[in-house]
Amino acid sequence: MRRATTLLLRAALVGAALYCGGAAHADPVAPTVLVPALDLYVDAEVAAHNLALSCADAKSPARDDAAWQKATAVFIATLWANGFPDDFVKGATVRFAAPAKPADCSDHFAMGFSDAERNGWEQAVERVFGALDLTVVSQPVSAETWTAIKAAIAAEIPRQSRMMECVGVTYPTLMPTMVHDWDQMIVQIGGKLVAVGLPRDEIAAALSPLEANAAWRRAPADKVADLAQACAADSEWQTRFNEFDFLGLGDAIDKLLPQPPPDSDQ
Repeated sequence: MRRATTLLLRAALVGAALYCGGAAHADPVAPTVLVPALDLYVDAEVAAHNLALSCADAKSPARDDAAWQKATAVFIATLWANGFPDDFVKGATVRFAAPAKPADCSDHFAMGFSDAERNGWEQAVERVFGALDLTVVSQPVSAETWTAIKAAIAAEIPRQSRMMECVGVTYPTLMPTMVHDWDQMIVQIGGKLVAVGLPRDEIAAALSPLEANAAWRRAPADKVADLAQACAADSEWQTRFNEFDFLGLGDAIDKLLPQPPPDSDQ
């Protein structure tokens, strides 16, 4: 396992607590303990949604498709942010996204949409998570925003690779500090992305190529002189280095992420 993946897994464990203030309970129950019960809950909510579409009054909050989509997005993002197993979260994602099926309106056992009938799907889901001492991700990142974030990350790979290879032959004594500062920023970005409920495996896949020892290799001795000469004529990496532009990725990603409400202490 590459170092970046290890760092990101560590961020996955602490990210929500670090960036969202942590769960309300001092000793929260481990996610794996909650999986069987939440697996049942997913099936119950899907059944309730199917029933609501078939049987609820046309003006019922339980028939609000936009609210259902937002509630299930909150559910999935919250699972990711709180460290639930990948296979469970991915399975729940597929089940929530499945096309609705006609329901038997005489099946009163499935009338689980009653909570959504009164309060809407979003409140119904958030109420459950609140009772479980989980940090709720109330503003999930959209697919479009996640695509934009990944594009911003990918764009940094060639820039950072070039800068590090040039620093390595121009200011070699600065490389340890640079690698430390760069990788520290990558870990912080990983923690933030975990905290907003993005899939951990996708975060690792996006950030791993940016880890310093993946993006940079020490130049062979017989290539150092030529590389140093080429780097001396290249102003782009020098500007990036001298103005600390290479540490701006975190701020750029922050601007793409959902912003907390004005009265939030996050």
